[in-house]
Amino acid sequence: MAFHGDLSSYPLPELLQWLDQARKTGALQLSWEGGDRKLFLLSGQIVATASPSLWERLSRALEQGKVAVGAQVMSALAESQHGHEPPRLPPYTVQHVQALAVDELLGALADLTSAQGGRFHWTEDPDRSGDEWVAVELALREALFESLRFVDEWAEIERQLPLDGTVVRPAVKPTTATRTVDRLVLEVAAASPGITLGRLRLALGLQRSLVVRAVHGLWRDKKVTIDGAGELEADPVADMLEKGAILVRERQFEAAGLIFSALMQSDPSDRRVREFARMVEREHVASLYRDLPPRSVLAATDDAEAATSLRSEERHLAALVNGRWDVSALVLASDRRELDTLRCLHKLLRLGVVRPVSPPETAG
Repeated sequence: MAFHGDLSSYPLPELLQWLDQARKTGALQLSWEGGDRKLFLLSGQIVATASPSLWERLSRALEQGKVAVGAQVMSALAESQHGHEPPRLPPYTVQHVQALAVDELLGALADLTSAQGGRFHWTEDPDRSGDEWVAVELALREALFESLRFVDEWAEIERQLPLDGTVVRPAVKPTTATRTVDRLVLEVAAASPGITLGRLRLALGLQRSLVVRAVHGLWRDKKVTIDGAGELEADPVADMLEKGAILVRERQFEAAGLIFSALMQSDPSDRRVREFARMVEREHVASLYRDLPPRSVLAATDDAEAATSLRSEERHLAALVNGRWDVSALVLASDRRELDTLRCLHKLLRLGVVRPVSPPETAG
């Protein structure tokens, strides 16, 4: 199935959310005045990104930041396209390529969301031939959350760093733990003492929003100084959301949920907080399904002692377990939210109240 449309009538965040919820596989092409972009999806996960001259932009930026030899990166990316093999580069260089490709993609999605225009074309054919693509690993829901966060924070970043003529000076040296785009900024700024924000952006050849955002983050962390910048005001919401996103990537969903609860109490109207909550829930559900697949059939055990410690809602769900229904059927039959039902099923399994049914027992 293929379809296309106008992003003015079908906004990009809604389109990405639909593709994520439907766990789609295929290719999404986005076109707007800022350029073209393709996302290749596999079951709702972004597995590759492509755009015209992508290899050249990444290679140039990595070379300017003294991370890799640009020609070698270009050649390796071109060779890897034929058999979908990883680029023949040192592992740390591949990590830098993929990390920069993800940041560049998030910057493009944020720019397109802000533009509120353009067109899209979706096809279930994931053919990458003819495109300059780079393999990445990024959940679509994470891309949605991060790009919306970029959009929401952009007005404040521009207020504090309004002019391309402001001078950027590094205050620290990058380490192996430094994020790729931050490392590029620090290296270029160190090589050209007194470089302006505009020249820094042109030297790297990346989107203005991506570079300025990286500089702002380094400035906030006191890793660069900026002549003539506006007053730096702390954004506690942004800091907490960034910590929450790290917890989600580490699958510490309960801790991320506590951050959401605290943010909701402080400002329930903040769109970033609502999107963060949706992202946490979707990631948590996906993680629970990985441990307990939807087609897994559960049966009750005879452990009466374990059942005595259950709450009433947990007993109700345990009563639905009949040795014939799989997890997806139990989720549909439950009167609780999908996440709550899955968490309860995991608890019942952990306590020994229910157990997986082996294939021979499901026959007939």
